[in-house]
Order: sequence, then C-alpha cells, then structure tokens
Amino acid sequence: MPDRTEPVTISVLTSTYRRAGTLPRLYRSLCEQTFEDFEWVIVDDGSDDGSERLIRDWIEVATFPIVYHWQENRGMGTARNRAIERARGRFCSIIDSDDWYLPHALERMLAVWETIPADRRDGFANVEGLRVDTEGALVVERFPVDVLDATYFELRALHGVIGDTVGMYRRDVLAANLFPEDLGWHATPAITWNRIARDHSTRFVNEIWAGTDYQSGGLSSNEAHLRLEFSAAPLVYWREYAAMQQPMRVRNRLRANVNYVRYSLLSGVGPHRLVRDVPDWRWFPLALPPALVLFARDRVRARSTGRRSRQVLDRP
Repeated sequence: MPDRTEPVTISVLTSTYRRAGTLPRLYRSLCEQTFEDFEWVIVDDGSDDGSERLIRDWIEVATFPIVYHWQENRGMGTARNRAIERARGRFCSIIDSDDWYLPHALERMLAVWETIPADRRDGFANVEGLRVDTEGALVVERFPVDVLDATYFELRALHGVIGDTVGMYRRDVLAANLFPEDLGWHATPAITWNRIARDHSTRFVNEIWAGTDYQSGGLSSNEAHLRLEFSAAPLVYWREYAAMQQPMRVRNRLRANVNYVRYSLLSGVGPHRLVRDVPDWRWFPLALPPALVLFARDRVRARSTGRRSRQVLDRP
C-alpha cells in the first residue's frame, strides 16, 4: 500500500458530491498517468450515492496514495479548502469529479513549470493548459501565443480568453488564498483566482491536459432567483474586479462597475454604503443607468419565475 505520510510532488484535489457515476473515469485517468509522484485528495461534500464505497475500494488497490474525507454538505469552496489543508504536495492540481486527465497531464504540468526561470518562479502561482469536452472540442479558447505569461485576470480582462483552463498551483499560494466560505454556496472560484492574480502570474500553454463533461444542474432555469438569493458573492466578485489595478478592456471595466451597482442593489445595500464602496468614481455616472435597468429586470424575472414555480407546485 502506498505511503500516505511522505511528501509528494503533486496533490490532485477533488471535491465531489453525488458523482459515483463519473468518479471512476477520473480514477482510471489517474491510474494511467505517466508521472507517478502524486496523491489524490478527495473531499466528499456529503454524498449518499455510494461514492464512499467506491473510493474505499480504490484506496486498497491504487498504486498512488488516496486520502478521503467525508463532510456534511457545505459547498464546493469549503470542500476545496479542506482538500488544500490535507494536501502534502508542493503543487496542487484541482480537478472536478466529472472531469479527467489525459495520460501525460501531470508530467507536462511539472515540465512546463520547470521552463519558468528559477529566479522568476516566486512571481508565478501556477501553470495552465486547455480542456476538451467529451467530443474532443476545446471548451476554452486557445491562448494568443503558445506560451503566454500573464495573470489569470489579464487572460480574461485584457486578452479576452473565455473558458475553463486546467493546471497546477503552488500549494503555498493556494493555502494563502483559500476559497470564500462566508459568501454562500454559489461563490465563484474566480474570486480566489483574481485575488491570486494581484501578486502572481501564470504560464499558459496551448496543450490539452484534461477532458470536461459538464453535468446539468438545473441552475439556469432559476438564474433570476439565484441572483436575488445569492447576490453577496457576485457583489464581492464585481467590486474586486472593478477595483483591479491591472489593465483591462474598456468594456470589461464598464461591465464590472455596472454589475457592482446592480448586485449592491440586489443585496439590499443602502445608498450610503453603495456610494462609499464605489471602486472608481470616474465610472459611476456611466454605470448607474444600465445597472438600474438590469436590477429592475432581475426583480421582474424573479417574480415571474416565482409565479410559474408556484403554479407547477399547485397543480393537482
């Protein structure tokens, strides 16, 4: 049985919730890795679908260490934080339970990290590559050049690259920038990525390292209600986004300020606090009118969705 106490180079971190159907695919991809000095840290966020039995069986036969922790359902951010705390690797590669690695993924992540000059590595947090879907199509746009050194924030706000990348972070950087646990279950991990981007760059490479199988969760049908119920997280995200000092496109800057005002209103923030916390006064006059329109639309859609939901529930 692999030693679960010795340090490893990479900790693969997975938070999971009721994914007994997809976890075996991820496990098989780890068994096929060409790089061997890694562990798999799984935090089960309250599954009751037989996931634990599967994982316990793998612990007995896997050629790599598997660390398993079950917790009451508290959300992905909390589960990821517990995984980071249990990790023993120099690096952490976060992968969801419905995704999988290509066989060379971990080996290439480390190799790309080694291409960063040693005297510059303190300024880098991670390396990132591309993902494909189950049909082999990219789920993230290719980077502008094959090797791009930029922050996560610059990648999106300046270069306009949209989509989910996959890679490997320094564990010490993740430990210093844990995922928010006080903003509700729908807090986007981009809050953490943008905070890391204030001080650290990323090396992005046009290599495919993982596959992604997006699972339907039914969130889109309740989008308007979710904005009202979980508006604290997007408020923090957009306020911090608008306050970023790094260069960004004008439309991104305007969008961030519009959404800061919008989610302030959705969160019930009073005029005094809204004005006090404005990230940049130069943008406030431009942002206020469209923010008021979006706020009114959100309220109308939430009421309409609520009426439809009640009609369905009231049917005999």
